[in-house]
Amino acid sequence: MTTHVLLGGNGAVGRETATQLLGLGIDVASFGRRPSETPGVRSIIGDILDLDAVTHALDGAAVAYLLVGLQYRLGVWRREWPIVMGNAIEAARINGTHLLFLDNVYSYGRTIGPMTERTPIRPTSKKGEVRAGLLRMLDDARASGVTVTVARSADFYGPGAATSVFNMMAVDNAARGKRPVWMFDATKPHSMTYTPDIGRALALIGTDERAAGGTWHMPTAAPARTGTDYVAMLAAGDVSVMGPGMMRIGGLFMSAAREVMELRYQNTESYLFDSNTFESTFGVTPTPYADGIAATLDHARRTV
Repeated sequence: MTTHVLLGGNGAVGRETATQLLGLGIDVASFGRRPSETPGVRSIIGDILDLDAVTHALDGAAVAYLLVGLQYRLGVWRREWPIVMGNAIEAARINGTHLLFLDNVYSYGRTIGPMTERTPIRPTSKKGEVRAGLLRMLDDARASGVTVTVARSADFYGPGAATSVFNMMAVDNAARGKRPVWMFDATKPHSMTYTPDIGRALALIGTDERAAGGTWHMPTAAPARTGTDYVAMLAAGDVSVMGPGMMRIGGLFMSAAREVMELRYQNTESYLFDSNTFESTFGVTPTPYADGIAATLDHARRTV
C-alpha cells in the first residue's frame, strides 16, 4: 500500500488532507510531537528539527507533505525554518520521496493586481525573505534530483482552523456573541482560501502525476470580498476594525501584534489571489465564501 506522510499533520490543513487521502485508500502517517487525532492515521512521534527522526518517518513514503507551522516570530523563523526545510529535503532525497511544500504568499511581497503562479518572488518583509530563502533551497533540491512541488495558499480559514486570523478574530468572536474584528482596513478586497479546499487540492497534487514538480495556487473563491463583506456573512453585527494606530499600541504589549506590522500591506492594499490555473487544469471549483463561512461558524459555535 502506498504511504503518504504529513510532516506536521495536526493542524486544520493536515486533518483535511489526511481525510482526503484516507478516502482514496492511501496509508497515511502523521509525523510530529504529539499523536494524530484523525481516525485511521498512523502517528509517528518525533521532532521535525531532528534529521534522523524525519528520515525514519519518510522511510518507504511515496509523498511527504510539509505542513509545519512554526511559532509566529521572526527570530524563530530565521533560526528554525532553514533546519526544517533542510531536514525535509534531505530525508526526501534519502528515501526517494516526493516532497510537497505548503507555502504562503509572503515571498511575493507587495503586488499590483492578482497574484498568480507567475508572480515574481520579490519579498518586501523580513518574514517574506525567510520564505524566499526556503524556495531557493527547494530550487536547489530540484536541481539535485529531488521531486519537489510547491502548493501556495492565500490567508486561510475553515472549521477548526485555530491559527487562522479570520477564525480567531471574526468567526470565534461571532460564535461567542461578540463583535467580529478585522485588521487595518475592512474596505479592501482580500482573498481567503478554505481549508477543506486546501486538503482536497493537496491530496490531488500528491496523487496526480500532472502536478508533480510544479507550483500551484490552491483553489480560492473569486472575486475576493472585503472584510466588511465577510463579517456580513457571519450575521453578527458590524465589523470592528483594528487600525494601524491600535495595532502599534497593541505591539507595545503583545508580540503577535508586533509581528504582523511588517505585513500590514496585505490588509491596507488589495490582496488578490488567482487560482485559475489549478482550477482549469484539474477541474476543481473552490467553495463559495458564503458556504465556507457558514460551515466555519457552525463548527465554532459547537466548539468554542
